[in-house]
Amino acid sequence: MKNKEFRFYKQMKNIILLTTCALLFSHPLLAQQVTIWGNEPDYAGRAIMFYALDNYFSESEVKMGECTVSANGDFSLTFPVNNVRLVFTRLGVFNVRLFVQPDFLYEVRLPPCIDKAPEDLENPFFEESKVYMNLLSVKNSNGENITPENELNINIIKFYQTFNLYYDSLAIDAFYNRPVARLDSTIANFMEMLPNTGDSYFNNYAFYRSGLLYFAAQRGGVRYVSNEYFANKPVQYDNHAYMELFNTTYDKYFMFFGRADDAIFSVINRLGSFIRLKHLLAQDGVLPNDSLCELVLLKNIHDEFYADRFSRNALLNILDSAIVHSKIERHSQIASEIRSKITKLLRGFEPPEFELYKHDSTLVNMQNYKGKYVYLMFCTTYSYICLNQYKLLEELYKKHHKWLEIVLISADDNFANMLDFRQKSGYQWDFIHFGNDPEVMEKYDVRIFPTCYLIDPEGKLALSPAPTPMPVYEPEPSGTNTLERTLWLELNSKGLWQEYIRRGLIDNR
Repeated sequence: MKNKEFRFYKQMKNIILLTTCALLFSHPLLAQQVTIWGNEPDYAGRAIMFYALDNYFSESEVKMGECTVSANGDFSLTFPVNNVRLVFTRLGVFNVRLFVQPDFLYEVRLPPCIDKAPEDLENPFFEESKVYMNLLSVKNSNGENITPENELNINIIKFYQTFNLYYDSLAIDAFYNRPVARLDSTIANFMEMLPNTGDSYFNNYAFYRSGLLYFAAQRGGVRYVSNEYFANKPVQYDNHAYMELFNTTYDKYFMFFGRADDAIFSVINRLGSFIRLKHLLAQDGVLPNDSLCELVLLKNIHDEFYADRFSRNALLNILDSAIVHSKIERHSQIASEIRSKITKLLRGFEPPEFELYKHDSTLVNMQNYKGKYVYLMFCTTYSYICLNQYKLLEELYKKHHKWLEIVLISADDNFANMLDFRQKSGYQWDFIHFGNDPEVMEKYDVRIFPTCYLIDPEGKLALSPAPTPMPVYEPEPSGTNTLERTLWLELNSKGLWQEYIRRGLIDNR
C-alpha cells in the first residue's frame, strides 16, 4: 500500500511540476494547484465536482474541478488555487466541505454513498447534511506529511468544539437576560485556549469567528464589532469566518443608516449614484476606508434588491456604476456577479443559457427557439403533479404550436428514462434532458417541480415565473386554464394578437 501511495504521489508530483512550469509561463496567477484523490468503489462511474463560492453575497458558485470515479474506485482531480479556499462537493444527501491549501495533496475518504430519495429531489426545502471531508493523509508539494496538529481542517473542527460551548452559553444567558460579565475577557480567554498553530488563515478564522460571540451575547452592537474587527483591517474575501461575521455585522445597514437620516433613500431612489452613495455612507464614521465602504454597499444592494424597500431600477443603476467606477478590481467583479444573479430571471432580461440534449439526441440551446414564444417547464416524468400537467400541455400544444414552443427540461435520472416516457406517452413537444448541464437547475432557481417560465420571441423573459397549466374552473370562457388566459393577456399587452391572427398563427374563433 505504501508503494502504491508513493508511486501515486510521485506521479502527482511530476504532473504538478510540469503543469506548474507551463502555467508559470502562461499565467502567473494560476501557478499553484491542489490535488484531491482517493479510492471509493461504491462511487464507481459517478462524477465528483468540487465548487467554491465566488463571493459570499450572491453566493454564486464556481466549479473548481471535476472527475469521474473509475470502475475500481480510483479518482483524482487537480485544480488551481491561489490561496486557502473552502471547497465543497454534493454527494447524494451530503454536502462535503474541505479547506484546501495551494500545492497540497489530499487523500480523502468520501461519506457513504446515499442518494437522495425521489421525494427529497422534489422537496424545495430539503437540505443536504454538511460534513467535513474525512482525511486519510495530507502532503505538501515536497511530499512531507502534514501532522494532525498542523492540519487546517482538523484544527477548525477542534475549534468548533470549544467555540460552540461558548456560543451556546452566551446565547442562553442573553435569552434569560442574565448579565454577561466582562464579555471582552471571556472572548480573550476563549482565544487563549486555541492552539497556536502558526497558520495565519486559522488564526484569522478563529479571530473573526469569535466576533459572533458578541452577537450571541447581544452586547457591543454593530459599531463596536465594526471598529474591533473590520475598521482599518484588510478585507479577506475568501475567509469563510470573515465573510460570515461581515454579513452578520452589516445586515440591513442601509436601513440602520436610514433611521437617523432619510438621505439614503434620496441618494438611491432619486439619484441612483454609486459615488454619492459611497460618499454618504463614509460620513457615518463606521466605514473608514474605501474597501470596507464599497463592500458594505455591494452587500446591501444585493440584499435590498429582494427586500423591495428601494427602487430596483435605481439599485441596478448603482451596480452598473460600481462595475465601471470602482477602483478595486475585486469589487467590480462582485458587482458584476450580483447584477448577473439578480437579473438572470428578471422580466425583460435574457434567461440563463444552457446546452442540453433533446429527445432526438441533438444539442440545443435557447437560440434554437428564438422567433417563437417558449413555455419552459422544469419537471420529471415520474412526478404525480407533473404527470397531471402534461395532459394539459398536450392540449395547449395542439391549439397553439404554430406560435408557442413547449419545452420540458427533464430532471430524470437518465436520458433513457425520459426518452422512453416520451415515446410511450406520444407527447409531441420537446423533451430535453438536464444531464449535460446539471447547473441549469440552479441557474433557473428550480426549487420545486414544476417550475415554469415564458420567454418571448426576442429571447427575453416575459413571465418569471409563469403559471402552470392547471385549469381554473370558471364559467367563461369555456375550456380556458390559467396559462392559456395568461398567454392571451401577454399577446394583447404586446399588440401581437391581431398580427398572429393575420399570419394564421391563431384561429380567429
